[in-house]
Amino acid sequence: MKQKLSAGAQKISDAAKARPAETRWSLIGAAAGALLGLLVGGVGIAAMGGAAGVPAALILALVGGIVGNRYGISKDRPIL
Repeated sequence: MKQKLSAGAQKISDAAKARPAETRWSLIGAAAGALLGLLVGGVGIAAMGGAAGVPAALILALVGGIVGNRYGISKDRPIL
């Protein structure tokens, strides 16, 4: 188990080092989305007769991370 965790951490570390802008902008986007979500509060999701409250910080952190990732990819691997 310890070796699997160590190997997984090494793979993640290698990927982050290989694409530094993608990693940096993904984290920046997620952090910015989370901060914006904290200002908004929460949102309700209703489906099939039930409803649940979801923190906007969680949703916007995911969206911000995806947007930041796409921007970071464009910086790491520009189209010529």
